[in-house]
Amino acid sequence: RDRCGMTLQRFTREEFLTTRWNYQLGEHVSLIAPTQNGKTTMLFALVKHTDFSFCRIPPIMLVAKPRDRVVAQGLADLEWKETEQWPPRKAPWRDKPPGYGLWPKHIKNASSEVNNAHLAKAFEPAIGEAYWGGNSVLVADEVYFLCVLGLQSRLTDHWTKGHGMGAGLWTATQKPSGTTQASIPSFMYNSPTHTFLGKDPDRRNRERFSEIGGIDGKTVGETVLKLGKYEWLYIHRDGPTMCIVEA
Repeated sequence: RDRCGMTLQRFTREEFLTTRWNYQLGEHVSLIAPTQNGKTTMLFALVKHTDFSFCRIPPIMLVAKPRDRVVAQGLADLEWKETEQWPPRKAPWRDKPPGYGLWPKHIKNASSEVNNAHLAKAFEPAIGEAYWGGNSVLVADEVYFLCVLGLQSRLTDHWTKGHGMGAGLWTATQKPSGTTQASIPSFMYNSPTHTFLGKDPDRRNRERFSEIGGIDGKTVGETVLKLGKYEWLYIHRDGPTMCIVEA
């Protein structure tokens, strides 16, 4: 129950995805939860249940880990094409894929840390095309790493001006903060239309959630603390409305 004595509705994941999830052009999506809470799995579930027919180019997922079995399997299941560069190499004999996974060779083939400048240059063209072209969806599975690369301002363009251009940004991260050198912009959790928060025992992180506009921060903090593993508190900013998505 929340502070007003109202019980938040609970939905199985399948119920939520098939009856409650409704994504519209230009909306932003954020997932925030500690590691091992299923952020990537939830991202792929949302992608699977979203109609991207409005996209000028197929949606793009930025992959920032050297090895990730969940991402590799998710891209394969969706039949999204893996590409090491942007724009992708042309394959005129094939139809355009339903989506792309941008997995730069500097990351995927790396056995040790590589030059961040190279990685930033690998991701920047895709971020720019999705923003300037509009009618697009850009998925960043680990936004903190993109901030480490110095791409905060590029992402902030999406969060602050992308909605009106039809440029939707979907992001995931472990916590709503970061180091001084790579802080996550507050726009990630106070501008999205759709926010998913996982269980978080860190009081400082929960306090940051009070910056989400239009909701009672204390209720959100108390609810997030009580969630089970792989459960999510879903907040739709327009309303606002909240519910719990079960594991």
